[in-house]
Order: sequence, then structure tokens, then C-alpha cells
Amino acid sequence: KVVLRHASGASAEVYLWGATLTSYRSPSGKENIFVSPGAIFDGKKAIRGGVPVVFPQFGQPDKAMPQHGFARVSEWGLGSLYDSGDAVCASFQLRDSEATRAKWSNAFILDYLVTLRADSLSMRLRVTNVGDIPFDFQALLHTYLSVPDVAGIGLAGLQGLSYMDKVAGGGVKVEEREEVTIPGFTDSVYIGEVAGAKEVKVASRGGATLYTTVNSAVMRAGAPLTRDMAKPCDVVVWNPYEANSPGDLPPPAFQGFACVEPGLVAEAHCLAPKTSAELSQT
Repeated sequence: KVVLRHASGASAEVYLWGATLTSYRSPSGKENIFVSPGAIFDGKKAIRGGVPVVFPQFGQPDKAMPQHGFARVSEWGLGSLYDSGDAVCASFQLRDSEATRAKWSNAFILDYLVTLRADSLSMRLRVTNVGDIPFDFQALLHTYLSVPDVAGIGLAGLQGLSYMDKVAGGGVKVEEREEVTIPGFTDSVYIGEVAGAKEVKVASRGGATLYTTVNSAVMRAGAPLTRDMAKPCDVVVWNPYEANSPGDLPPPAFQGFACVEPGLVAEAHCLAPKTSAELSQT
């Protein structure tokens, strides 16, 4: 794994397996990322918790491919690791290979940049189509935020958005709550409707803000990929509670996290040759 250490005392850890970020500590030593006590690190399955990279599918519409795609169960390469003083950055890359083409025939490059500053962590995933034909894809950063008790938090910034309630069969609803709570099994895809960054705050109910996440998506075209066009960014909110916890999430571990995930997942997105798409979360 790769360890980032900032002069302020902040730190982060990223495994090359899946390019999964498994720790982000504030200068105070507070851990902000949840990893399941049942997580497996032997390279046989995705790491449960942290920030898995989801690509090229969300869920498992293609049953021949692993759930959430193959990026989170592939070995990535370390591109660079550098310290500018203000920020410590690590870049990772995954390219199409014989193994990925056996499941998904397209030519691509995934570039993942993790930037650690004294007061923040940012993650940026770039998908580039390096082939000669367009392809459809979905992508998401599956962030598990560490919280004291998922039943005692609220999310702000989602009011007024349409969302797919996957617990209730995937029907589309409009979020009317100013404070979105997670009192039970929750799997909601808030559909990006306006281009630009989407801020979602996580707070103790009626209390202090725990996290402020800024979620954004960009499509990039031109040579050399310099023309940006902001895209609406979807935000997924998830917690399985006990009844729907997978085997590597032993109860009561579900109580310790809330997933707030930036994505391009409400629908498949078409990426033309020699263009890219980006997702980011700070």
C-alpha cells in the first residue's frame, strides 16, 4: 500500500489492490474513513469499506462482469508520489488488459489522483477512452465515511432532487426532506440534474457538521483533452443495516458508516474516442 503523510500530521493510505483508499486521518489523528472489521486484504475480493473505485458498471447489469465492475478487484500501478509542501499527492493508473478485455472489450485508461492537504482530502478519477469506438460506462467513488452512529446523523444538500429508491424497487421520488436521515436499509441514487459541484453535508442530527463533501463530474474533450464541460453529478447514499449486510460486514459494523458517493450512475454515459470523464470528491 501507499502511505501519504502531510507535514500537518494528516495521513492517508491507498492499497494498489483496487486503488482503494482505506484511511484518511486528520492532523488530530481522527480517522474519517470506515473499513469493515471483516474486510479481506488478500486480493481475492474487493476491500469492504474505504473508497472502492466502481467502473465500468454500477451494480451488476452485466452478469458476466463482477458487481460494480473490475476496477476495484484489479491491481493498479503507482504513477507518482510527490510532496509540494501544501499538498501530498499520489497518482494511480489502470489500463485495459487481456484480463479486462475478457470481461469488457473496450480500450481505456483510468487515472486516479489522491491529494492530501492539512484540512482536506480530495480524490479524482479520470476515465479516458483510448480506443477508436465509443463506449458506455458508469463510474463511482464508493466512499464510506466514518460516523459515530448512522442512525444519529443527517445529510443536508439533497432536498429537491429526484432520486431512485432502490430499496423500494427503483422508483423515482423527489426528496422533500431538508435533513435526510438513514434510519434503516438505504440505497438511494440522487440524480444529478444541474451541472456543477454538489455539496452534501453530513452532521449529527441537530448538531455539529462531521463532513462537508463536494462532489463533481466533468466531461473533457479536445486535444489534448483541454476543453471541459461540467456534468451533473449523481450522489448515492447507502447503508445496508444488519439485514442486508454482506458477509464481510459483520453486525453491528453497519452502525459506523454512511456512504456518500459521487457518481455517473443514474444512467450509462457514452464516452467518445479520445475523450475523458472525471469524477471528484473533496
